[in-house]
Amino acid sequence: MITVALVCSFAGEGLAQKKSFWKSVVAYLDSSNVKGVDPAYITQPDKPWAIVLNSNIDKLNLDVSTTDGNFTCEMQIKPPVSTSIGLWAGYRGYGAGYSLALSGNDGFSFSMNMVSPSYGINLRINRFSFKNPNASFSGTDGIISESGELTEDFLNMFLSRPMKIGSLAFDGYWVFNKKRFSLLAAYDQSTTQLRSAGSLIAGIMYYYQKLDYDNPRNFFFIKNAGNVGLMRVYQGSIGLGYTYNWVPARGLVFNVVAMPVLTLINKVKSSRYEIILPKDGEYDVMDVESYLAAITMRPDGEETLNGGVRLNLDLRMAASYCWRDWYVGATGQVHRFRSNNNNTTLKLTDWTVKAFIGMRL
Repeated sequence: MITVALVCSFAGEGLAQKKSFWKSVVAYLDSSNVKGVDPAYITQPDKPWAIVLNSNIDKLNLDVSTTDGNFTCEMQIKPPVSTSIGLWAGYRGYGAGYSLALSGNDGFSFSMNMVSPSYGINLRINRFSFKNPNASFSGTDGIISESGELTEDFLNMFLSRPMKIGSLAFDGYWVFNKKRFSLLAAYDQSTTQLRSAGSLIAGIMYYYQKLDYDNPRNFFFIKNAGNVGLMRVYQGSIGLGYTYNWVPARGLVFNVVAMPVLTLINKVKSSRYEIILPKDGEYDVMDVESYLAAITMRPDGEETLNGGVRLNLDLRMAASYCWRDWYVGATGQVHRFRSNNNNTTLKLTDWTVKAFIGMRL
């Protein structure tokens, strides 16, 4: 009987501690977003739970320009727009979701966003394959000038094996005026901005891009990219700017984050290859596939180009409207990168737009 009493006592004490722990967690979640804020500017919805249907649109454009003497080749890598639809559920802005690709690129996409009264963190990872670039050429041999578009049949051989593209984008913000300004109101709707307000904002950014097309069958593309078959882009920045929530009507908020950033890490690491074309007799002259299969290549060294310190602009925008237990909105961000590597210029534009509709429970 004493043993049973002790077991029941410990079980009751453990259950009480468990309940106390969850009460503490809930109390923290209920208060963390509005702790220390001015209630005339920021409040939070009465209902803590939310379920959100969202859709993402991602687009990447890459322009590669290579000049060899008087000859210039322009290549445009424009994969199809990638779209997805997903469902998210959470408590006071904390939760998880899952997205399903609808169209666009066959690959992998992952994103994570976390916003608090003091800071915001965004992480996006993409990986996919791409084929069929657009390309044009222009040049002169000193006597005759010519230019034109490369034919589709030639382009199929130009990038015969798909280019593998991977990217990682991370940015984080620190908000100084959390008493009267809330990023949450515009980006996850776990708080409500009642009056217009702004804040100084500090941030860090890191961007990584990998372009891999080091296959002998891509020898046309590699030759016109300065014999580069694998390229890695690194960019790290710090910045100080301003963000503002404009509230023209109750429930409606527009946000802009404009932050000049100083790029301290700005380099491109390139892997070069020597293309070894087949000799006569090693292939069937009437068979293009036989010719491509006979091409080989070998590594010819790596080169790291440091672009130096540059000044860029980090721009992010959002809009949302809340009424009763519903809210809708959209966010967008653009990342641009430019680099020169000897006779090759690379221009990259990567943007994403997210639209959502949510219901509070």
